[in-house]
Amino acid sequence: MLLTFDVGVAERHTVRFSFNKFWGGLSITVDGHDVVKTIRFASVELVKRHNFVVGVHEQHYVTIEHHRKLLFAGFRAQPVYAYVDGALVAQGVA
Repeated sequence: MLLTFDVGVAERHTVRFSFNKFWGGLSITVDGHDVVKTIRFASVELVKRHNFVVGVHEQHYVTIEHHRKLLFAGFRAQPVYAYVDGALVAQGVA
């Protein structure tokens, strides 16, 4: 699953969220630089939130929410929502 969106007006940045349901690899990059890079084997959380700030002079608060079901999560749809400054800007399904 790949989700890409742009952040900023004068200071543009590209955020890329990548998740592999089979291997559990999760990666978030901003302009090609890693913000989060993990492998999830098991999780108790049904919603995993990743919060970070993008930009130097024009700062924006980015939140990416990764939702999963309680049982058989690897075989079910896992919605992903991306917010910039509290506004939904992108969504997808893993």
